[in-house]
Amino acid sequence: MAVKGLRERQAEATRALLVSVARQLFTERGYKGTSIEDIIEAAGVARGALYHHFAGKDVLFGAVYDAVQEDVAAAVLAAALAADDPADAVYAGLAAFLDACLEPDFRRIVVLDSVTVLQHGVWEGGGEHRELVMLRQVLAPLVDTYMPGLSVDALSHVTLGGLYGAALYIARSPEPEAARAEADLVLDTLIFALRSGAASRATRPPSAP
Repeated sequence: MAVKGLRERQAEATRALLVSVARQLFTERGYKGTSIEDIIEAAGVARGALYHHFAGKDVLFGAVYDAVQEDVAAAVLAAALAADDPADAVYAGLAAFLDACLEPDFRRIVVLDSVTVLQHGVWEGGGEHRELVMLRQVLAPLVDTYMPGLSVDALSHVTLGGLYGAALYIARSPEPEAARAEADLVLDTLIFALRSGAASRATRPPSAP
């Protein structure tokens, strides 16, 4: 493995610092309320250093968006993988996503600001949502166990839409904690219905020929 030189390590450290500082400022002030000057001053770097790594504020926002998404995806997968039953795994993973909707950085950067700032790249075919990869991992065992024959890809897309509907519901609510509890009740009801349906099919006597 090649050892990174000092200049490369310094460049990586500067980039990480800019992403970290911008993440905090975008969370506190929103995209529109944060200027390049704000980020440069808070990070203590030269303007040229910022533009060496990022062509503009929107590009830096994209890097921050990716960092927040990676953290949430990791939390969702960790919660799902800790459960044994596929239905429990889906509930735990999606509940972790709903928990993230209460976090200020996810709420502001991913749920509220990304649609307008990154709509062409994130929402209009600029690349696959990283959440779809995560959802396929979480949902595939559920399909195998409870819904054989159902398209995992279709279920992942439908679930993603539902999650972001829930995320907006929580983010825009004057009482986010209460909205989170309401969304959790919906999720719990759906999982219960899924299990009940599977149990009913398993105990149903075979049809007469």
